[in-house]
Amino acid sequence: MTEILTPAEATAPQALSPPAVRVELERQYARCELIRPFRRRCYDPGDVLELPVTGVMPAHKGTVTAEIERFVGGGFAGQVYRVRLRRIELDDGPLAGLHVGQTYAIKILKPPSGFACFFRDTLYFLAYQGVFGAQANPAAVRVGVLWQKLIRRAAASRLGADNAVCDTYATFYDAELRSFGEINEWVTGRIWKFEVDERLFERWKFDGPAPADASAAEYIHKRAFMRELVQLLHEMGAGELARQYEWWTCKSQPNALKRTDADHHPRAGLTAIDFRAGLALLPFLPMSPADFWLIARGLIQGRLVQFDHSDLPRFRRYIADHRDDFEDLQPAITELEEQEARFRRALPDITHHHIRLLTDRSLQDSVRCGTITAWRNLGRVDQAHAARLERSHGLFMLVYALSLIPSLGRLLVKLCGHAQHRAHLGRCLSSPGYFWRALRGARIEALVAWQRNGRVSDERARRLVQQPVRFWLQRIGCGWMPAKWHRFFTEPSYAWQRLKATVSFTFDFLRNPPFRENWLLEQVSLGREEGMLTPAEAAHISDQIKDPFIQKYLKCLAAHLCTVPVTQVVMVIAGAAVAGYCVAYKGLGWPESIALGTAAAAAIQLMPISPGSITRGVFVLYLMIRERDIRNYYIAAPISFLHVIGYLAFPLQMVAHDAALARFMAGRWAKSAVHVIPVFGESGALAEHAIFDLFFNFPLSLKRSFKTRPIQTTLTVAAILAAIAYPLAVLGTLAQAAYYYWLA
Repeated sequence: MTEILTPAEATAPQALSPPAVRVELERQYARCELIRPFRRRCYDPGDVLELPVTGVMPAHKGTVTAEIERFVGGGFAGQVYRVRLRRIELDDGPLAGLHVGQTYAIKILKPPSGFACFFRDTLYFLAYQGVFGAQANPAAVRVGVLWQKLIRRAAASRLGADNAVCDTYATFYDAELRSFGEINEWVTGRIWKFEVDERLFERWKFDGPAPADASAAEYIHKRAFMRELVQLLHEMGAGELARQYEWWTCKSQPNALKRTDADHHPRAGLTAIDFRAGLALLPFLPMSPADFWLIARGLIQGRLVQFDHSDLPRFRRYIADHRDDFEDLQPAITELEEQEARFRRALPDITHHHIRLLTDRSLQDSVRCGTITAWRNLGRVDQAHAARLERSHGLFMLVYALSLIPSLGRLLVKLCGHAQHRAHLGRCLSSPGYFWRALRGARIEALVAWQRNGRVSDERARRLVQQPVRFWLQRIGCGWMPAKWHRFFTEPSYAWQRLKATVSFTFDFLRNPPFRENWLLEQVSLGREEGMLTPAEAAHISDQIKDPFIQKYLKCLAAHLCTVPVTQVVMVIAGAAVAGYCVAYKGLGWPESIALGTAAAAAIQLMPISPGSITRGVFVLYLMIRERDIRNYYIAAPISFLHVIGYLAFPLQMVAHDAALARFMAGRWAKSAVHVIPVFGESGALAEHAIFDLFFNFPLSLKRSFKTRPIQTTLTVAAILAAIAYPLAVLGTLAQAAYYYWLA
């Protein structure tokens, strides 16, 4: 075995350390002296992983030591970290692409969220009657990276860029998280730049390939890139993997990044980074607009469920037609075909195997071996019991039948097949002291997750270890809340600090010009790091910080901040007043009165012009009159009166003066506004850009259209408003009639 250490002369970044409170809590867990090990959900910066790895091409084996630098994120497919390799030990040859001291992306194919894991595994089981393949089956994880390696080569030829697909280097099994994973190229990039577009209605009016100077060029070129990648995947026989890049799933956009070190051409540096599907697509459960078409097309082709199945005959034809491009990757092609066959035969997959599950003895043996291997890798059976299940077909069928029992199946499999787990439960039932320590251990595991998610402070996490009653009350009463709400309602000091910080920030922003300038500079710096601003744009904004127009913008933004709670306060007061009026004067009961009060409050919140927006608009009119200045307010004044959209009044006004700053501030608003949308509000998904276009580019385009085609635009807008107003008026009349009929 050859060992390669980090060179002494290399200027490696300073090593990180895991959070002290987490280390302390894990030590307390160890002092509980439980039979079962600590159940970890994910890692923290500073953790060091020792991973036995297998290279993608060639498939050499070795061991790498990787230090976690940052948790990037997690979804249904798994959790991603940025790591730095500290050491590589080689067994039988070099690991291509892996170098000591370099930064990589590690993806562990297990979601960090327990609910996400349960939901993903449930859908996968309904589709294939087995456990999630990529997490537990070594053949499945190999199939994924081999496909990615071959797609990268095909994309280099088809799309004309060697880096159009993220490279992949190795696979591994993480014994602590009990999941397989992969080591990929680390891509420094951004999802997209929010572009100012005054020609929104003409965005797609071009023939042939998208021009570099097109309206919203980066947006157009990214969509074209993803469309070409989808076509390539279908040609290669990886049609189900193409779902990761179907535009109208509305969630695929973060899977393609633009490298920040690429040149400024809108097509340059676009890179596909994710080829691991998370959720199986079932015919009765579409989860995006594109899924309806994908389900229909799959049914026409005889595919009842869709996830990551490939068409090997089509793949072979593609390779034969492009033999020169894949000449040096023949070992990867051979292994892919072998692993693909092994993986597919390891799942019951009734919709694919059909009657062969009853007639083909070799298929039955493959399914049994695949299931046992997955159970062993997930920690549901130990090595000794896995060997017994492999020897006894009848015993396996019994345990498999038990695994199908909803909610209890996993527990029953562990009782039957894992001696350590059985011993742990036996001690819990026979020893009150051990049972109490087991409860303490489970509490510590939960508190580690709470501290990581920001549900508790470090000090309160330590205290709750000793306070089981308070812990369980909080877990039942607040555990379902978002993390910040949980902490706000259970930690008075945190709630007071948040309220104090909010009031202090608003007051300082309103009264202190240097504070406003520093805030803007911090936002610009953050935008540069996120890729929303180029270094040149960030430097230009920073140099213009004293510009009178920017100073005026900051003052108006401070006033706008003060109007934020106006609508909420009026909403609560009006709702309470309506409820009280119904009780006192209408003689209605409390349920009906509260319902009407809630409806009144909701109506205020949903109105296009709200109390807060009226306050904001009056303030802008006051500035126009006081400063006798119409030119610098003529866009902001009418927009300020609109609910929600009014916060974009001054970014819209600023477009002509500083387009980069206007675009950046509107983009930040869009990113924060869209995250309230479940699932589709993911950062970088299509809804984010749609919100930006709707509330920023649409008004600019409408303004331009009124200037260039005033009569046609006026008639079109009037027709649209009439089409919206008429059914609303009819519904309002019917609702009013129903209300009076109900009161009578």
